[in-house]
Amino acid sequence: MGSPSIAPREWAVVVSGGLTLAFTAWAFAGVQLWSLHTLLLGSVLTFVLSVAPLPEWANGTDGEHGNRANFKRLLQFPVFWFGLLLTAYIIIQGLNSSWERIQGPESWWVEEIEPIAWLPSGVRAEYVAMNAFRVLASFGAAFLLMCGLWVGIRRRSSAVLVLWILSLSGAAMALVAILQKMVGADKVLWLIKSANPQFWGSFYYRNQGVAYLTLIMIASAVLYFYHYNQSERRAQSGGPHMLLFLVIGLVYASICLALSRGGILLGGLFVAGFVVLAGARALFSSSLRNSLLISFLAAGLLATGVYGAYRLVDFDAITERFGDVEKTIENADRDSRWICTKITWQMAQEKLVLGWGAGSWRHIFPMYQKNHPQIFYQGYNRKRGWFGRKNYHEAHNDVVQFFYEFGIVGSILFLATFAYWVFSLAFRSADNALSAIILLLGMTVAFGHAFVEFIFQSPAYWVAFNGLLCVAVKLLALHSARRYG
Repeated sequence: MGSPSIAPREWAVVVSGGLTLAFTAWAFAGVQLWSLHTLLLGSVLTFVLSVAPLPEWANGTDGEHGNRANFKRLLQFPVFWFGLLLTAYIIIQGLNSSWERIQGPESWWVEEIEPIAWLPSGVRAEYVAMNAFRVLASFGAAFLLMCGLWVGIRRRSSAVLVLWILSLSGAAMALVAILQKMVGADKVLWLIKSANPQFWGSFYYRNQGVAYLTLIMIASAVLYFYHYNQSERRAQSGGPHMLLFLVIGLVYASICLALSRGGILLGGLFVAGFVVLAGARALFSSSLRNSLLISFLAAGLLATGVYGAYRLVDFDAITERFGDVEKTIENADRDSRWICTKITWQMAQEKLVLGWGAGSWRHIFPMYQKNHPQIFYQGYNRKRGWFGRKNYHEAHNDVVQFFYEFGIVGSILFLATFAYWVFSLAFRSADNALSAIILLLGMTVAFGHAFVEFIFQSPAYWVAFNGLLCVAVKLLALHSARRYG
């Protein structure tokens, strides 16, 4: 006798949450207000559908959902409390201002004002220009989506479907990015003119675009090992995991075409880890005959992907893009990103415990930037001296910028959330160890990328990253609970 059908409530959560994650691939990085608010709306809807009191028929007959049961499940979810505390923290920073941005006719500046000293504080600025509440919209979207998906998904098939939606939507974006490259498109998705000519897919900044595509490879790799295990348990010689080899190959080819050094290196590190784990999994398959067949087929698919990438990718351009790596390392102390990181770290020491405030970096940094002419001015002329002015909106190091904005207290709340995912992977991933390992590798790659870029400042990336972690961990936890609980 088959299991009861999935509850209408859960279907609604899967559709809402899945579409929200799918939209991250097409949201123009979430940097425009309409796209940011669309992500927030989708997350709010997913959360409401998971916890709001609904008629009895909406909770289904499988016993997995109930108005009281779902609310209790929310209260038992540690990330809910971490996120609630962080939300309160950001709101206090937004209301308790220690600096104010003043807009003049042609320029702006900041003036210091008196805050409540013992509370977290921030910068009073307009929402459009960036302030704590705009940051809260991005973080709130990720937080509500995680809570909604965690509470509302009770079937493994639901979690798998959401991951497939994210993976295929991202793969489609990777393909579109390749097509844009081939035809020489001068607008993002052929729709919006970009001030940055080096856009990729729907992202105005290619480094954020390739970082997002790395997330898609992570989602695909988690699904690969999960489906591989499922196929073997059912004594099947193939399965949907074979398709995921092509997805990963396509997405990495797109990353290489973008000519982003960080994306190529870190994405390549992830792909190498995936290939090693996939090879090891095939070698230790319980069915040697099927394992060999699958291995030959997988090798053929991988070879096809490599050949396709070889034909598409301009390796001379990649070599030129990387340039003299040794020289780059020697001059690292004069690199603008390294200088920004160093200054940001020094700024963080001044408000070590509570931070400067969410969204404050771009308003406060110029006061310190002016002491470093090599990053304050556009250039130097022997006759005219320094000229022009450089404007920075982000530190190009999310890890240090987060610490600067949130201090020790706020950073602990972020770390607690990610620590919960790691803990769950360590103790709630029975029979899916390789899915857990590849997800941990993906988290490591993401944080490594964030240490040299500002990928977390993209709301689309931030929502996709947190949503991916939540659904992937939920899938493995549900499998462990069903099998051993």
